[in-house]
Amino acid sequence: MNATNDIELMLQVRQGSQAALRELIERYRVRLYRLAYNLLDDRAAADDAVQETFIRLWQQARRFRTESNVSAWLCTICARRCYDELRRRRRHREAVAQLVVDDVRSDTLEVAELRALLQRVVATLPAKQRVVYQLREIEQMSADEVAAATRLSVDQVKANLYLARNTVREKLKHYGI
Repeated sequence: MNATNDIELMLQVRQGSQAALRELIERYRVRLYRLAYNLLDDRAAADDAVQETFIRLWQQARRFRTESNVSAWLCTICARRCYDELRRRRRHREAVAQLVVDDVRSDTLEVAELRALLQRVVATLPAKQRVVYQLREIEQMSADEVAAATRLSVDQVKANLYLARNTVREKLKHYGI
């Protein structure tokens, strides 16, 4: 994806171009869905978060600064929507479901099972650690981009990433991985 082309598309969206909006949707919908799904672990909620991200893109295109990165800006909008959903869930739930895996040994796990186990482990992380881990480790964003997307300082991003990695590592050790 060409950042310059993305900015040109954003400028067209500012002018009301629905074709430019459709192009941005096509470029980023899968990435934003993956982000939202990994944060929310719910297909319908992830779909809603992505849809709302693009609605906000359309409504707030004038706020986009051309020196910014379109990808990071969209991830920021999506991550904030996910934060809102996680806060809403926390208010309505008394406890987070616990990770339960019966005597799993690493040598018997298939790749898909490992991926699913990792997703469940990451889902147990506190919200800030989860979003930082997701953006940095899975979406491969730089620490600066993660900081911009989460409104955390780079040092806070690094601290949350450190804690998340250690927690993930310890939980996976518990399952012999």
